[in-house]
Amino acid sequence: MRRGPTVQVGRQGPGLVGTMAKTAVIAGTATVAVGATKAVMSGGSNKQAAASQDAAQQQQIADLEAQQAQLAAQQQALAAQQAAAPVAPAGPVPGSLDAQAQQIQQLNVMKAQGLLTDEEYQAKKKQILGI
Repeated sequence: MRRGPTVQVGRQGPGLVGTMAKTAVIAGTATVAVGATKAVMSGGSNKQAAASQDAAQQQQIADLEAQQAQLAAQQQALAAQQAAAPVAPAGPVPGSLDAQAQQIQQLNVMKAQGLLTDEEYQAKKKQILGI
């Protein structure tokens, strides 16, 4: 009997949370760099630019930590939700009427294609039905 494709449960790649965190870090770093560049270009002293950059970095770190905590909570909630979700069967339950009907339908197709003789068809049909 041929089975359908299996569903892979594991996740591939970095995931949504990891991508969001990485994007936040890149965006924050770019913001700090732009702020420091503006300070230097506007003629401010190096000490003012450094102090401004330090303050911006501290704010960025605080924002990222808060974001990471929020993302971790969301990730835990998703993991709990996935663990509690029922798993749907891939196809009809073996031995059920649906499974028997599906097998007989496959036999009909094979017979129509000339892959089975009448005797083979009847024998396999009886086997499926348990006669």
